[in-house]
Amino acid sequence: MRFSLLFAVFFVSCSLSWGQTQTLSPQVSRKIDSVFAAWNKGNSPGAVVGVVHKGQLVYQKAFGYADVQKRHPLTVQHQFWVASVAKQFTAACVALLAEEGKLHLQDDVRKYLPELPAFKDTVRIEHLLYHTSGLRDGFTLIGLTLKGEKHYTNARVLEMLYRQQELNFSPGTRHEYNNGGYVLLAQLVERVSGQSFAAFAQERIFKPLGMTHSHFYGKISKAIPQLAQGYGVTYKNNQTRYKPVHFKANTVGSSGLVTTLEDLVKWDQNFYRNQMGQKNQALVQLLTTSGRLRNGEPIPYALGLEVDIYKGVPTITHTGSDPGYMAELVRFPEHELSIICLANTNDLYSLTQRLQQIGEWFLPPTGAAASIGQLPQAPSAAPLESLPGIYLNLENLSDARYVTRQGEKLLAATSPKGFQETLKPSSPGVFSNEWLPSRYYAFSGLPETSNISLEYRSWATRQSLEKVDSAQYTPQVLEQFTGTYYSPELKKRFRVTARKGQLRLSLFRLVHLPFLSVAGHRFLFDLQGNNCLEFQVGKDGRLEGFTFSREAVTRLWFVKK
Repeated sequence: MRFSLLFAVFFVSCSLSWGQTQTLSPQVSRKIDSVFAAWNKGNSPGAVVGVVHKGQLVYQKAFGYADVQKRHPLTVQHQFWVASVAKQFTAACVALLAEEGKLHLQDDVRKYLPELPAFKDTVRIEHLLYHTSGLRDGFTLIGLTLKGEKHYTNARVLEMLYRQQELNFSPGTRHEYNNGGYVLLAQLVERVSGQSFAAFAQERIFKPLGMTHSHFYGKISKAIPQLAQGYGVTYKNNQTRYKPVHFKANTVGSSGLVTTLEDLVKWDQNFYRNQMGQKNQALVQLLTTSGRLRNGEPIPYALGLEVDIYKGVPTITHTGSDPGYMAELVRFPEHELSIICLANTNDLYSLTQRLQQIGEWFLPPTGAAASIGQLPQAPSAAPLESLPGIYLNLENLSDARYVTRQGEKLLAATSPKGFQETLKPSSPGVFSNEWLPSRYYAFSGLPETSNISLEYRSWATRQSLEKVDSAQYTPQVLEQFTGTYYSPELKKRFRVTARKGQLRLSLFRLVHLPFLSVAGHRFLFDLQGNNCLEFQVGKDGRLEGFTFSREAVTRLWFVKK
């Protein structure tokens, strides 16, 4: 796989055309329309879609309503909150400062943010950019204090990170997506430049590129002109229902950007002919070259951009999703082809795959396999009846698959009450998602043993999980685990109770989340995803506390009070 995408060979001599001077066949246009047809009928929010090919906007169309209640149709001029698509702009701000020599990507972050604790291993700027820092995610930490979205501010994220005593892992040894790291980068830009982050991005990116409708607002408000109303979705009695929602946080760096289709086209074209900073193409190469772990292994992430291979063709993507909004920009750089989607609804599932499919209609046939390469092979396939169970990543104790059987098919969920995707067999020991064939599950294990491992792959994502045995405890033993536990890093207490022979996490004495017990004094439960408590017993046999793990937080310590 080619993880370094060089753009120096691309110099687009023609100016960007908004008149669709390139001929797009009616057949392809209708096929694109069909992808979003579900949001172009009835009374629903929708999306704005654009296709840019060789410097020209050959397709642009709006589907659905910007305001369902007022029945205001979406237009290609509407503005959208783009969530994590903002990260590539944050990374570009850091890269511009590096180009000027005002910082180096290998610098210790504490050189500019001395409030960050001096951990055993140095956290460098490049670690934040590539999501390899090992820092716990500040947003997740806020969530664990049971605070609402209005508390998701840059100041609060920084406060939580400055209180941490341990890292999830040694910097540079693992790739783990981290929103809080990009808040740190935004703060770093302010410290180095002497400007607010929004002002720096405006002066150094949006103004030079003519992106007149882009701004880091940080929060959603009615003062933003032509902002499409965001909508959440629920399903009841086979009916889809939309309700106005929006991200209530106030944050820049990891999110916070509002922009338009027209402005994102300008941003996209700058990757072929850079007009930022010193106008060198080396800046673009830096932005689009994937990082590496300390051992030299490449990761599928560049500077705020995901780098991958789709059916043999290099791609650059990044999804954004916050309450009420979704966004995605898929680029096939070797073919000067990009597909952009901005949505004011949360039900455009598998958006990246939808846009990649559209891209195929413009690309020459390659006959190549999917990006993950050859199908994973199970060295020794375990029998089907032995596959159901709980599979856990023993390194971070958060990645999990809950596998059940339905005839010759398997069902898999990422948390005890999570959505179950249907798997179908594709080769001995290997199953694929019924609707997304790029997702594979390879089970390995000897038929006569219960030691079964699972390798999960989805595009550039790979997870190695082990099947864990369930554990049974008497009511007397369970009682020993109950009590109040305190995290000095969160400054928060959790209460563990036992009810009906089962441990539970009690929240506000009203909600009691049941635990699933597995070997090793580990208990799993569902709270907006998979969570794991691992109780720690001292040498004297006394229960000292537990470590808490979930996505982007590994082994956070709680002491028993």
